[in-house]
This record gives sequence, C-alpha cells and structure tokens, in this order.
Amino acid sequence: MLLGEHAVVHGQPCLVTAMDARLSMTLAHIETDTFFIDAPDVGVRGMSGSLRDVFRDGRALAPGTRFIESALRLFDEQVGLSRGVAITTRSDFASTLGLGSSSATVACTLFGLAQLEQVDLSLEQLFDWGLQAIRRVQGTGSGFDLAAAIFGGTLLYQAEPRQIESLDVPDLPLLAAYSGIKADTATYVERVSARLAAHPAAVEHIFAAMGALALEGRAALLAHDWPRLGELLDMQHGLAHALGVDIPQTATLVFAAREAGAWGAKLSGAGGGDCVIALAPPDRRAAVIAAWQAVGGTLIDSAPHAPGVRLETER
Repeated sequence: MLLGEHAVVHGQPCLVTAMDARLSMTLAHIETDTFFIDAPDVGVRGMSGSLRDVFRDGRALAPGTRFIESALRLFDEQVGLSRGVAITTRSDFASTLGLGSSSATVACTLFGLAQLEQVDLSLEQLFDWGLQAIRRVQGTGSGFDLAAAIFGGTLLYQAEPRQIESLDVPDLPLLAAYSGIKADTATYVERVSARLAAHPAAVEHIFAAMGALALEGRAALLAHDWPRLGELLDMQHGLAHALGVDIPQTATLVFAAREAGAWGAKLSGAGGGDCVIALAPPDRRAAVIAAWQAVGGTLIDSAPHAPGVRLETER
C-alpha cells in the first residue's frame, strides 16, 4: 500500500503496487469427489477432504486452507467443478510479512480453477468472485490487495464506486522492510473503528485527507516526481499515527530511512507491525538498507510494479 490505508475501507481512493515476491499454485484434476491441498508455507502438508462436506458446512481443514476452500466453494457455486482438485502452493515470501498472501491465494485459486475447467473468466469477474471469497472468510475487505494480485502493476483503487486504474510507473524507486512484528490486522482495524466512533468529525477529516493524498500521489507517480511522492508518504504516515496504528518498531524504521536520505517513508498496511516502505534515490538506497538493518529491520528483496496473476507452464 503506497497511500490510503484505512481510508480505503471508508470509501476513499488509495494507491497500491504489486510486489514481485510471488505465490505459485499448481492445480490438477483427480478422479474423486475430494480436494487435496499441499501448502507448506502455511503449515499444511498433504491434507484432503470431501468437496461436498466443505461446500455444505463451510468448515476448513486448517486455518491455512480457509481462503483456498472459500474460493473452491464459490467457484463450484458459480460454475461447477467437474472433478476433484489437487492444489499445491509455493511462495517466495512468508505469509507473516503482511504482503497480501490471502489475496494472492484467492486470485491463484480462482484463476487456476478457471484454466483447469476451461472457463473464460475476465479479470473483472475474477476480482468480483475473489472479493466474495475473501469476505466469506474474514467478513470484510476493501479489495485493494486483491486488485494488485489480479491486475498487477501500480493502481489507483477505490472500492465504492469501484475504480481500478492502471498507472504506468515501471521505475518506481521503492524499498520495503519487515519490522519484525507480525501485525494483527483485525485488531488495528477495530482500533480505527473505535477512534472513528469516538471522534467522528476528526477521523472523517483524516480519511478525506488520505484520499486527497492518494489523488495527489497519482499525479506525482505519473510525473515521476519522486521527491513530491516521498513527501506525500511522510504525510500519510503522520495521519496513520493519528489513527493510532503506528508502533515504535515501524516508527523507528520510518525515521531511519528518512535520516539515511530517503525521499519519504511510511508504514504500509493496517499498522501494528508488518512492513514499512521508502522511496529512495539511487545513490541512497544502500544507505537506507543499512539504516534499516542497523535498527532491526529486514529488507524485503522484492521489486514493485510486478505483473498480476498469470498462467505459467511447468518446467
């Protein structure tokens, strides 16, 4: 998330970019009315279950299979599965990093099932179904990370009214680091909701300011005006702090990046940990990385503006 976290849940636009740390999924038919899942990245090794049992009562085999099973169920409702399915996943990144692994999983599952069942599914329909599958598991979700996983690149995204605009910025000079703290997203979403209930006028103004920053950020992105975009990142971080979602670990990384010469830095996501991002000039990238490492951050070796979901041939 470049700009607009939390505000996007309340109708404001945001800016998001897809990172090239990828989730790969292999799908194949099996001749039984079952599904088989091997997803070692989330601790699931060789589990199998009855398709009908899952579709009837919605129970997942394990916490790590919830999103796959939700996507399976929704696809069966919309299209129908001709046979059982075996699914194997492999990830370039840990699900603990807060890089949208749930949305990547749902995008892969629905896209892969469409390929397997030879169903012509547009990216827009894939997004609609994916959002339904995610909300069945977690009850809510703005869809920005799903949009990044499906459409790829860098996007201006708004949930209602829906807007998904691709922005041409392949040279986005972005760095990301993990704070070492796995964020509890639900807790921080609830914290923002509580602050909204307690101070509605002030928090609504914060959301509106975040939306304005996202639109200004779009202009800065298209102009490749990185110093300007960096300043907007700094402002967004301040607004996130006002919402009560910044913590010492993310604040330390943000200020370390700025002091090392970044154009701007902020937490990225719901807050409470996970990742921070920075925009850095080429001659300051090494200094920013060193500054992060000196205060306990871990560089995420991944580049922005990556492609979205796609079919690859196994080698």
